[in-house]
Amino acid sequence: MLEDYRQYKEDLFTKLDFTFLSSKKILDVGCGDGTDALIFRENCGLDVYGLDVYKHPEIEGILGQKFILTKKGIFNLPYVDNEFDYVFLHDVLHHIDEGYQRYETHVKGLQNLLRIVRPGGSIIIVEANRYNPLFYPHMVKKLGHEHFTQKYFKEIINEVLPQSEFKFFEAHLYPKKTLWFWKIYEFLMEKFSPKQFLAYNVAIYTK
Repeated sequence: MLEDYRQYKEDLFTKLDFTFLSSKKILDVGCGDGTDALIFRENCGLDVYGLDVYKHPEIEGILGQKFILTKKGIFNLPYVDNEFDYVFLHDVLHHIDEGYQRYETHVKGLQNLLRIVRPGGSIIIVEANRYNPLFYPHMVKKLGHEHFTQKYFKEIINEVLPQSEFKFFEAHLYPKKTLWFWKIYEFLMEKFSPKQFLAYNVAIYTK
């Protein structure tokens, strides 16, 4: 795992609070540089497959050549029905229709995921919240990420994956020297802030 992201990734997966059963098969959709996939393999003992529209040259250095990476997107999934025990998306949905952000396109993407999950399997979706006080000025306004509002996130999830479990929490990459301060910030946000301002929206659906 890239050292700079260790604290952030550990915080996120701790707060996700989901038990992955070892030796099961997981698809990491939009796997990026492979840091989430590494956690799935080394910490959870999963059989990990990656999917991304881009080829990340650093991923073999992180995961090795045995990691199976497919260069395709959510609308062209090269998998049979009911192939995976888990499907995981981390900050992916808001990228699948960039420039348009159409409801029907997001719904179609979620429907494609539903097809490849086995009965009893789970889809875990983690999406940054648009109006989080840290994300909005930096990620949305400065970098141009079209993060979903919590209301919209819940709408598209409930359309395709009804009876999902929702979770909301804070998780960020912080400077090590001021980590103690930001941990206080997280505690106060999670205890007192309205949920619609927390950093991450999470949906967990069991088929």
